[in-house]
Amino acid sequence: MLAFFARTYDKYMHAMTRRYHLLLLAVLFLAVQPIGRAQTSTPHDPAKDDYSQEAAVIEMMSTKLSFDNDGKSTREQTSRVRVQTDAGVKQWGLLSFPFQSATQTVEVDYVRVRKADGTTVVTPAENVQDLDSEITRSAPFYSDLREKHVAVKGTWQRRLPRVSSPLV
Repeated sequence: MLAFFARTYDKYMHAMTRRYHLLLLAVLFLAVQPIGRAQTSTPHDPAKDDYSQEAAVIEMMSTKLSFDNDGKSTREQTSRVRVQTDAGVKQWGLLSFPFQSATQTVEVDYVRVRKADGTTVVTPAENVQDLDSEITRSAPFYSDLREKHVAVKGTWQRRLPRVSSPLV
């Protein structure tokens, strides 16, 4: 079980409001669609889905956005992922949080791995690296794009937890 929490502070909410407007337009467009369409599929029961062959399963992902009157915004993301195979370890063993250094900062509050035996391995703050974005190497024009990389401690063993437990 991999759990992490990251927070992004944005000095300007212009890009966020633009995305909000696009989302609002998309919702309005979908609302205008004809309501009387016939449904041909049966109701979906998520309890019947079999995720045992998946590399990783996102069990919970929560994003909270808050906007202040002074134009600042905060985005908090909390996730819980069940990693089941080596491919899942490869996918989730290194977390990346992109941001614009001119207007944003990223704080990784915690990254934890809960193992099958119930032990919890906490990734120390020293594992968080602030790096240039990949695009910056080929296009220096985007030099303010950065990424926080977190090498997740405790994911390199073959047996990983397959049970869900609440975050503490």
